[in-house]
Amino acid sequence: MKTRKWVSVLYCPGTNCEQETLAAFNLAGARAKLVFLADLLYGKVKITDCDLFCVPGGFSFGDYIKEGIVAAIMLENFVPALREAGVPSLWICNGFQIGGRLRVFGQGVTLTRNRSGVFMSRPVEHLVRESNNVWTRGLAGQTLAFPSAHGGGLVVYTKKPNVPMAYASQSPNGGWIAAVSSQDGLALGVMDHPERPYGNEDGQKIFRNGVAAV
Repeated sequence: MKTRKWVSVLYCPGTNCEQETLAAFNLAGARAKLVFLADLLYGKVKITDCDLFCVPGGFSFGDYIKEGIVAAIMLENFVPALREAGVPSLWICNGFQIGGRLRVFGQGVTLTRNRSGVFMSRPVEHLVRESNNVWTRGLAGQTLAFPSAHGGGLVVYTKKPNVPMAYASQSPNGGWIAAVSSQDGLALGVMDHPERPYGNEDGQKIFRNGVAAV
């Protein structure tokens, strides 16, 4: 009997998408568990105690200073272990902002406020491009629909990043980049929400790919 893979879904104060994300991974065939940031900080768990790692959406620490910056500072000593262990990771919405600040997707890649200056929540279409990313493997050329819910999702860069998904139609943030990959293809940062609703078939393609990669 094949063993189901474990997924750690990180919870920080202000995270609000953890339940949908847990449900999406479980539906994709994994066993998802909630991991508290405090437990990482105090050594109760290791960031590599999983087959897959995910930072879901929300407003970590209220985004009071700047989106994702407090969580990124607290995680910076832990995330290198994910790369060293070859653990695939998914960074969604606020998680993408955190991953950008941690340079998960390379130097000079970050996110800023939507060009419209307002929070955008609506259905969005994403065109999957050719890339080496494990989360989008075999999906190139497909258009995946799942919703946006962000006010700071515009990807800016000094060196063009690896882009596995682009906006297929109207962009919620004014940019063309819908997702960014690490150079090794193990980490995916996506601003919109493939876990909403968690039974969404288009979003499930991403979650199933991650589970199949380990």
